[in-house]
Amino acid sequence: MIDINLKYQVVLFGSYEDIAPNPETIKYFIEKFSDKGLIPTTFQELSPNGVINRFSLASSDGKWLIEFSSNRIDINKTNKDIGVTDIGEINQFIVEIQEIVGIINEKFPKKHNRLSLITRYLFSEMDDKTMSSIYTKLNNTIELYKKHPIADWNNRAVSRVAYNIGDVSELFNIISEVKRTIGNHSFNSKIQKIDRVELMFDLNTYQGNTDYRFDLNSVNMFLNTVTEIESNLKENYIKL
Repeated sequence: MIDINLKYQVVLFGSYEDIAPNPETIKYFIEKFSDKGLIPTTFQELSPNGVINRFSLASSDGKWLIEFSSNRIDINKTNKDIGVTDIGEINQFIVEIQEIVGIINEKFPKKHNRLSLITRYLFSEMDDKTMSSIYTKLNNTIELYKKHPIADWNNRAVSRVAYNIGDVSELFNIISEVKRTIGNHSFNSKIQKIDRVELMFDLNTYQGNTDYRFDLNSVNMFLNTVTEIESNLKENYIKL
């Protein structure tokens, strides 16, 4: 059973060199994203001409981060402090993303050549035996691993499937990853050790098609399509 919504991310791929941290752009985004309290900042990007500074917007609680790289826009909503921050459900995120992309498009109307939705979840805490049973359901492994507890494991699968975005057929990479995650995370503003099963999806349009074909309407249709795909995938993995 999924216990924690860890992160949602949408990536737009294209050409965004002109989205720079000048006063006019900063003023526009601060006003448009006032409800999220986004603060303008910069990050470094490695380019053919060396390291360059790129424009980003971040909320003070770390929940929202929008990064404008030269060839991609990353929009992240992250549960940085579980029990304090709350990123809500995926359907709410998709509505917010459609609003965010609309605001970006209003100032910088563009077409994109690739789109992606990435989601991450943590399952409820479970004992080693239950974790190992999930591993064995996903992997036909050798006898040694069947006889002994699995201390660390990862299962990743990729398929290419055609789906419609509106009336147009697009080839999608459907990526699912299930793994045992051991590390640290903030719970109620205190760092705690975690040892859980993590579920991740990356649903993106095929990288072999580089045509700039996704306008604002296409992006919204893509988001509706991948939300449904993600929901079906998640439902099947929960049954493990």
